[in-house]
Amino acid sequence: MSSDTLEAYFNKVYSETFRAVSRFVVSKCSMQDSEDIVQNIYTRFYQRIAKKGYEDIENAEAFVINIAKFECRSYYENVSKRSSGANFSDYTEEQMVQIEAEMSKEQPVLEEVIGNEMLAKQIFEDIANDDPIVGRIFYLHFVCDMKLDEVAKTLDMSLSNVKNKLYRTIERQKKKFDL
Repeated sequence: MSSDTLEAYFNKVYSETFRAVSRFVVSKCSMQDSEDIVQNIYTRFYQRIAKKGYEDIENAEAFVINIAKFECRSYYENVSKRSSGANFSDYTEEQMVQIEAEMSKEQPVLEEVIGNEMLAKQIFEDIANDDPIVGRIFYLHFVCDMKLDEVAKTLDMSLSNVKNKLYRTIERQKKKFDL
């Protein structure tokens, strides 16, 4: 199988499944780790199709969601491991390489960040840190473009509760950031 064919298949699956996978992960894990978990999911998916091909995959979305289930479970296991006092000797060599790569990433210089993006990030972090449920509501509605009734179903909440949390938070953020 050529690398162009492999990349074309991966890109097709990624574009078709990203919203569903993001929704699933956000509904199961913390907002701060969701982006990393989604990245791990697609990395695992790419590694799998590069190693074994994709001819045996009947439903790509179901396949990727199964990887997502595994990654979310691994996330919770790692969180409990970290909170139980694990140290670097508990990690495999592969995990240490990932940790070192993460630690060596360049951080953007503050002056390079556009003002509106910085404010948006500050508002979103404020929302996510204040109440994780409200953070999920905002992420699913504004980032994943889900309708409020879909958000309510995904988070197993009433529509009125979702709307109430959303609108109250918007008003609070307007006052807090003088918008």
